[in-house]
Amino acid sequence: METSPLIVDVKKMAPEGEAIAFPMASNAGQAQQSSRVIFIAGAVPGDRLEVELVSAKSSFARARIKRLLTPGPDRIQPPCPLHDAPGRPTPACGGCNWQQLAYETQLKHKREMIRDCLGRIAKMREAAVEPVLASPQAWGYRNKVQIPFGLDKTGKIIAGFYASSSHQIVDFNACPVQPELSVRIALKVKELAVKLRWPIYDAQSNRGWLRHLFVRTNSQGKALAALVTHSPMFLRHEEFISEMREAFPEIVSFYQNVQPLKTSVILGESWRRLWGACGLEEKIGRFTFFASPGVFLQVNTEAAALLYDAALAALKDGGPAGSHAPAAAFDLILDLYCGVGTLACWLAQAATRMIGVEENPQAVRDAWANAERNKIKNARFYAGKVESLLPKLKKELPARCAAVVDPPRSGLSEPVLRLLTERSISRVVYVSCNPATFARDVGYLSKSGFKLGRVQPVDLFPQTSHIELVAQLNT
Repeated sequence: METSPLIVDVKKMAPEGEAIAFPMASNAGQAQQSSRVIFIAGAVPGDRLEVELVSAKSSFARARIKRLLTPGPDRIQPPCPLHDAPGRPTPACGGCNWQQLAYETQLKHKREMIRDCLGRIAKMREAAVEPVLASPQAWGYRNKVQIPFGLDKTGKIIAGFYASSSHQIVDFNACPVQPELSVRIALKVKELAVKLRWPIYDAQSNRGWLRHLFVRTNSQGKALAALVTHSPMFLRHEEFISEMREAFPEIVSFYQNVQPLKTSVILGESWRRLWGACGLEEKIGRFTFFASPGVFLQVNTEAAALLYDAALAALKDGGPAGSHAPAAAFDLILDLYCGVGTLACWLAQAATRMIGVEENPQAVRDAWANAERNKIKNARFYAGKVESLLPKLKKELPARCAAVVDPPRSGLSEPVLRLLTERSISRVVYVSCNPATFARDVGYLSKSGFKLGRVQPVDLFPQTSHIELVAQLNT
């Protein structure tokens, strides 16, 4: 869409991470747009920008920055040279969208995003949203990365991250939010892909072999690596593993994941262990967890401990951790979407019994092993969708019951929300990575008799607009 440039003033950050701006009244010929909200990626409150519209509807538009006229007070120079910048001539990496904001300012805006969603969606404008708990590490914190491979216009193999809202790969040689080990592994795999002449997957034709590299690291400096491929064949895999083991004694395991479908879903269902351990251990707080490849773990290990402490505090009494609430505050705690049992182990002290439910069967097997590893004797785990297990779960509910939910970004389905309104469930601790779907679900629960207590955001995703939170709801 071709339009004349606009001069805009940026007012605040939007819940999805873009900034909200309005045209200046002096824009010639644009008076009809003076009340239209304009969403702009890469902008900062206080910026004055020259922008061009890329799409427009009756009530809002989206624009890209052409020129930064006056920077906002909290704008900083992004440390990563691949980050979006005003007037950038080449595509920017879409992995981080908030490096242009000072970190303390990121925390402030994330808190406001949660308040905005609760006020706008749940109609709870006075909700008690606490200041965001900062990540212990603002850089190099991610313990998992999935890197797509492709070919540039000259046929050269590239690997990096997609540009925003596209499948165009931005090649990289460094990444400030990844540990150095993950970056070095990625660069070595790219080198060996050239040497071993692996066919690179092309999404449009659904042909080729190498699709992604998967790397998970732990706080002890170890790594698990996997190649995501289009077919189960693996040309010269012994040579590949030999060279990688020589270069990286930190790697404990190599896997192959096969994704044969023409899809944007990165991982397929089939995992094949090529060498080494079955998975990777991670220490979070005083607990040690084993995770098979492909199961869910929070990507920020140190911040995950803050998140789980906040969940325990919300479960006990909503006050600070270390309160004087009785050790077993509930006869039963339901841990829905329990993953490998991290929250179940963390919260077991507050219940006589714990029941975890998880759709991924391998994660459930890991959860049983993790409970045994951490001497948790009051927890058991079911494999299956929460919705499918509702009849069984309802039969388990005693008089004093709580539920802890940590759903995907899509939030809770209506059958699960109805389960939470069972009379014996007096407390819900909601862990969410999506303030919008969280606010939607809180609105439903509030109409069923729950009252929202304190909301504690925890920043597991520095340099991005994403935020995790823990909320307590009581009948």
